[in-house]
Amino acid sequence: MRRVLPLALLALLAGLVVAGGTVRTHIGVDLSPESVRAYVLGLGLTAQVVFVGLVVFRSFLLLPSMVVLTAGGLAFGATLGTLLGGVGILLSGMMTFGVARVVGREWIRPSLGETFRRFEHRLERTGPLLIGLATAHPMGPMSPFHWVAGLSSIPWLPFLAAIGVAGCLRSFAYAYFGSTLLEAGSAEFFGATAFLVAVVLLPLAHRGVRERLFGGSAQ
Repeated sequence: MRRVLPLALLALLAGLVVAGGTVRTHIGVDLSPESVRAYVLGLGLTAQVVFVGLVVFRSFLLLPSMVVLTAGGLAFGATLGTLLGGVGILLSGMMTFGVARVVGREWIRPSLGETFRRFEHRLERTGPLLIGLATAHPMGPMSPFHWVAGLSSIPWLPFLAAIGVAGCLRSFAYAYFGSTLLEAGSAEFFGATAFLVAVVLLPLAHRGVRERLFGGSAQ
């Protein structure tokens, strides 16, 4: 069972991805904020609930967070789009963390190698801060950090607090940009674009990040 269950879990996740891609094709959503907006607004009173569901299950639907969160601002405006996107990220993180914690720690973690243990040690040492930064940054790899956090010994409450705040920050960056797309070319659009670019590039202000990306001579 210790060997079979991880394979079964991977097969289940792969099946969910395939099913999600089929569902996305069936409902007519492609990799553009406009198609997500058209779909959710066409659902009437359930639009907000369905949008949160799209954020939660975006990985299985093969929808990048930047597309879905931008669509939230485009469909609902910056404020409501930020709130709905933040709730979706929190619920998605809870689901990922929970599955990894309940199933993965017992059945998957023992089979992982030394590379994972070194990464886990770093994650546990920096704690929710690293998870929060990865979640908040618009281009950060959220889901892998949430999965690994579930496999680690990080407690539930700090994890949820980190992604609850950081998810809203990530959601705001895209929702604010998305809310201006209907007026592309306006001063607000260029301001939102500049803000999003600035947030994406913000980590480069840290010397350690520059050295990792560009080598030890980065100044």
